[in-house]
Amino acid sequence: MRVRWLVLAWAGLAVVVWNGFFDLLITRGAKEYVMRNAQARLGEGPPASMAAIMAQTSHDAAITSSLWAGTVLAAGWATIWFMRRRS
Repeated sequence: MRVRWLVLAWAGLAVVVWNGFFDLLITRGAKEYVMRNAQARLGEGPPASMAAIMAQTSHDAAITSSLWAGTVLAAGWATIWFMRRRS
């Protein structure tokens, strides 16, 4: 029963980590769009395409978030494996 709770806790933590990183990186992409749009209005660069910036940002955010969540799940798996070995 204790192992089941550990699995659920680590899976829940991985979901929280994935959502946190994804949100952080999407927010950075939105800020990048605003910055590029401001630069374009000042004549310092080409106009920004929100669709293009957010498509790349969401792709990168999904990959980065998945890597971090996978790292958390691997740590959880190792913890559970060591705990079962000790028992």
